[in-house]
Amino acid sequence: MLPTPLVYILILHWRGIGNTMYCLDSLKNLDYPNYKILLVDNGSQNAEGAALCRDYPEIETLLLDKNYGFSGGCNKGIDYCIDKNAEYIWLLNNDTIVPSDTLSHLVQALGHDTKAGAAGACLNTDKGKTGKGRINFAKGKTTLKAPDDFETNTSCQWLSGSNLLLRTATIKEVGKFNDDYFLYFEDVELCARMTKAGWTCLLVPRASIDHADGASTKGGFASWRNYYYARNRLYFFNAYTSGLMRIWCFINIAVHMLRRIVIWPLSSPEKKKLLEAEYLGTWHFLQNKRGQADLI
Repeated sequence: MLPTPLVYILILHWRGIGNTMYCLDSLKNLDYPNYKILLVDNGSQNAEGAALCRDYPEIETLLLDKNYGFSGGCNKGIDYCIDKNAEYIWLLNNDTIVPSDTLSHLVQALGHDTKAGAAGACLNTDKGKTGKGRINFAKGKTTLKAPDDFETNTSCQWLSGSNLLLRTATIKEVGKFNDDYFLYFEDVELCARMTKAGWTCLLVPRASIDHADGASTKGGFASWRNYYYARNRLYFFNAYTSGLMRIWCFINIAVHMLRRIVIWPLSSPEKKKLLEAEYLGTWHFLQNKRGQADLI
């Protein structure tokens, strides 16, 4: 019989209680026999955390006093899971739906590859199937691509934090998410730190999740995505490039920003707000402002 290490499934909730409920309901069908669910309520409004506790009494909950961002909220949940002796911790976005065999495939992958510090499933999105994270240090870009082979596990440069099975031993060695990021790029940075320490990140194509990307930052919070992405992109590539590579990287990012400035006068009011958030993120990087920003 194959070993079944204890897995804590960590779901961070801030907005979208309907999405969270769909996600929790999908987990009832998992075929993996040894898991527990931790719901981290990241300072949500309207007593949503309490409502989820009432409707799902079988799950463990951690109610936080405010929004600590994706990085901070997950870090507090990771501490909880480690205290509960979890061997693996599966970070799972609240806007995902999980097929019954996904967790089993991921656990099996980490069990077979002791050099892998993290494993991730393919993401089924409205743009197709993705999951293989690539980092272009020269252009200052990160992308998620479809796997080359849908049957073979493959190492990659980063995995999406929307579903990330972490080996607890790896987290104890390299550390948790960088709280300076608050939101976006924290998954890229953690994977890069793992790789630097000698671990690999493993995409498991036979595993999949359905993901409604960015559900928590839609509507009035859309500018958050642009701000944190622009700012944290600069923090990441500043930290993980040097010499001529850093110069070339920042030239490419600067050209991108200049193009955004050119189109600003022709943009709609909604588009201008998003572009202004990118400019502000760039300005705050130059001012070395980290963590949560006062945007709304």
